[in-house]
Amino acid sequence: MISWGWRPGRTEGIWRHGLPAMRPLVAAAPWLAVMLLMVMFHLLDGELVAAKGVLFDLPDPGVAEGEASGLVALVLPMHHETLVFFDDARYMLSDGASADAFSRHLAERAARTDRKTMLVLADRRVAGGELMKMAAIAKRSGVGKVLFAEKRAGEGE
Repeated sequence: MISWGWRPGRTEGIWRHGLPAMRPLVAAAPWLAVMLLMVMFHLLDGELVAAKGVLFDLPDPGVAEGEASGLVALVLPMHHETLVFFDDARYMLSDGASADAFSRHLAERAARTDRKTMLVLADRRVAGGELMKMAAIAKRSGVGKVLFAEKRAGEGE
């Protein structure tokens, strides 16, 4: 049989070139590049924002699961207003006088309690701006922390 081409004595592929001490580094280079990209993505994770907004860290709620809080407000949206139920009284956030009365009542209750944490139970239809109004009223009334709670799935939809 006649051979028509030249054939190397050893077929080593990429291992044939370079110093023998550098061969493991050359083999590991693609994996090192992947690891470097993963580290970069991890470091930049909190810095990439798709939309303009405000980045803030939420404080520790201070209320354990199942623990009762002395200051509890229920927030519900109704037609064109947001209702707040606090201590068997109803307040409207859109009405200035009602919001001031809520603020005074909350300040009075916050002054009488040791824990300055308010639990806000809000319906999912409540606008975020209304919840921010609640937080501002609570801050003015002397409440130290506001915990916004969610309704767990399967709890009487």
